[in-house]
Amino acid sequence: MNSLFETLPQLAAYKPALIVLACLCLIVLVQNFLTAPLAFIKEEQVPGVPLKGDHSWLSFRVLRTHANSTESLPPFGFALLVAILAGVSAATVNWIAAIFLAARLAFWAIYYSGKGKIAGGPRTMSFIVGLLANIALVILSLIALL
Repeated sequence: MNSLFETLPQLAAYKPALIVLACLCLIVLVQNFLTAPLAFIKEEQVPGVPLKGDHSWLSFRVLRTHANSTESLPPFGFALLVAILAGVSAATVNWIAAIFLAARLAFWAIYYSGKGKIAGGPRTMSFIVGLLANIALVILSLIALL
């Protein structure tokens, strides 16, 4: 069986962006795995019920980070695929994907560490950078499609 890159060689230019998407998927799965030892083992949280505590609790931050990741991944993934299908410049798509990944990595590191202000600090700024990257990808996709 041939890969899609062999069948449609013009897609090979988007390989870096697709690697970013695969990395993001892996990170969300690892975060999901980490919820058990980091959030539930001390019995601070109970699966399936609203979170207890606040940002000072690691268990709270772990579950909130995972929830945020699961909310942000699908819009990025779909925007990325639409951009590729619409023929947005591969270099542009790859750069935006890299920016999104960097912003998400920063967001996760800051949130897990519990450093900085809860709102308006570095975590918020990294979230906004990722959000703006995703919005740019969608706008470029729409321009290419229209």
